[in-house]
Amino acid sequence: MKVENLEFMKKFRPEELCIKEFKYWIVCIRQKQTTLGDVVILLKRETENVSGMLPEEGAEFPEVIKWYEELCREKFGAIKFNYMIMMMKDPFVHYHAFPRYDKVINLFDMEWKDNNTLSNFASTEVLNDKLLFKIRDYMK
Repeated sequence: MKVENLEFMKKFRPEELCIKEFKYWIVCIRQKQTTLGDVVILLKRETENVSGMLPEEGAEFPEVIKWYEELCREKFGAIKFNYMIMMMKDPFVHYHAFPRYDKVINLFDMEWKDNNTLSNFASTEVLNDKLLFKIRDYMK
């Protein structure tokens, strides 16, 4: 990691759960997998508002999204994507990204089903590290 201070984003465990690092962004597997391949996309600089992003940070974001969408299509067969920027509990710029599927995926000795509903942060269980690391490594 090339971030000087990860303290503000430690909840997302970037040192352990990073799938890919860009110049201004870090993509980490989400500890809760509402749909297979859910990630959090973290700005590497602490700022509380999207309006506080620097032009170069915003300019790189489409590259991050393009990489992520291509990866999820290739690895899992994703057909579309949902993105949320809520910052209700974590007051720094980050996006939650959810690939969406039209079929059941059997991977990592589990059946992953997209219920085609709004992503519900509260209802999904945190996965154990062994499974998280398998998903992370598969997505690298």
